[in-house]
Amino acid sequence: MVAVAVGLFAEHGVQGTSLQMIADRIGVGKAAVYYQFKSKDDIVLATLRPIFEDLARLIERAEALPHSASRQDMTIEGVVDLMIRQRHAAFPFRRDRYIDHLVARHPELQATADRFRALLLGPDHDYTTRVSLAVAVTGSYYCATVSTLKDISAPQLRAVLLSYFRQCLVPGQRAGAASGQPTEASRDAT
Repeated sequence: MVAVAVGLFAEHGVQGTSLQMIADRIGVGKAAVYYQFKSKDDIVLATLRPIFEDLARLIERAEALPHSASRQDMTIEGVVDLMIRQRHAAFPFRRDRYIDHLVARHPELQATADRFRALLLGPDHDYTTRVSLAVAVTGSYYCATVSTLKDISAPQLRAVLLSYFRQCLVPGQRAGAASGQPTEASRDAT
């Protein structure tokens, strides 16, 4: 049932997919869908939870490292690896705002997302770093899931995405990193 729902999410978006559509595609009554899942959110969560569990394990390993740079590097490598592993399963959720709203309504998922961002941003970040993170995550996720790049092998895609992600995010590899912009911490101190 989840696989059928994911296929419909890919076609119509999460918002555009109804439980009736899922039931029709499977060839059962809507009550059969309700028997397994109380809502469409429950189906989406059944698909997202394994991804968030992988992300939480990565975060725990990274947070145990002693230095911010090593925590960031492990997180970059881990999230790119996760994107590569999930490149086919995650496709339906690309650019779906429904997912952002669903995550925000589930504190445990939001906490994982917040910890992930904190590891990648580091303690002393500016708005350029925040924008760079958004570009790196969104761009990498798109590249990992877009059908026009499916012919690229996982190792090749991993190498390109790691390089791209680091260019976007790692100080010294990012354009404008030493631009003298005030950081979040220095703005808070004033």
